[in-house]
Amino acid sequence: MTAMDRIGAFSGAGYFILANAAIAVENDPALPDAPTGQEILDSWGRWASSPLVQAAISLELFAFVAWMVFVGYVCWRVRDAGWLAAAALVGGIVEIAVKIGSDAPLVTGFLLRAEISPEQALVLSQIDLVAFMLDLLPAGLFVLCAAAAALKTQELGRLMAWTGVAIGAGNVTVAVVTGINIGQSGFSPSFLLVLLWELVLSVYWGFFRSPAEKLAAAATPRTS
Repeated sequence: MTAMDRIGAFSGAGYFILANAAIAVENDPALPDAPTGQEILDSWGRWASSPLVQAAISLELFAFVAWMVFVGYVCWRVRDAGWLAAAALVGGIVEIAVKIGSDAPLVTGFLLRAEISPEQALVLSQIDLVAFMLDLLPAGLFVLCAAAAALKTQELGRLMAWTGVAIGAGNVTVAVVTGINIGQSGFSPSFLLVLLWELVLSVYWGFFRSPAEKLAAAATPRTS
């Protein structure tokens, strides 16, 4: 493990920490789980008066940069798995694209908060919610294929790899079964499991060598 390898591995933990810190600051306790359009406009007004919230949104965008690095590192590390690594890369890229794209309606609503109606604000907010739920599909594909690829290349032990396969498949299943029947809470326990698995993977690869690396090290003859 070189220093650059560790940067790639720990970028996943960096994403987790930065994104959750930003969300904690952005969270508006006065906004209910199923807000009205006027309540959303009022919340955007509070954002405008809070430099800390605006800084948190920029921090969230920086977290996405760390996430891009992590997806690239994971897929590079399991590249010998062939199409599984390629499928993981596709899933990661689509997940990032959907997530960044889902911020566009919110930014639009924030910028035009004094000119749009409550009904329009509600539509923009709902687009963000729907995008998050649809993002379960590529997020699950990324974890499913990355874990399967790591198992094939012996970059992870069986327990960690099969746990990732189960979590990834569970997210894909949740997205498919939910379909258009998306709730108003915007919360998915299965996506939380994805984040936790990726955090553990990031820390594990950052601190420890993979089973394949250990085998290679053991097979290398020692010189006197």
